[in-house]
Amino acid sequence: MNLKVLEDEKEKLKIELQGETPTLTQLIATQVWIEGGEAAAIKEHPFMAEPKIVVLGNNPRKLLEKSLTALEEQCDELKEVMQRALKK
Repeated sequence: MNLKVLEDEKEKLKIELQGETPTLTQLIATQVWIEGGEAAAIKEHPFMAEPKIVVLGNNPRKLLEKSLTALEEQCDELKEVMQRALKK
């Protein structure tokens, strides 16, 4: 995965996630909303454009980092639950 910062302003951050699917950007955008920010996953064309995410807020970089940390913790928890379930 490659990231390309398209806009980096005081209250707006727009990033392109090269080589990823819109599923990932939608997941991140949803978590940003849960964390109290605003975000949108953008996919201009299903075959020609890379997925993008726009994060809005007082400190969009910090908000994005907080959201990604929360997603990482959720994935770790899911992994543990799955491992316990599969050992039975």
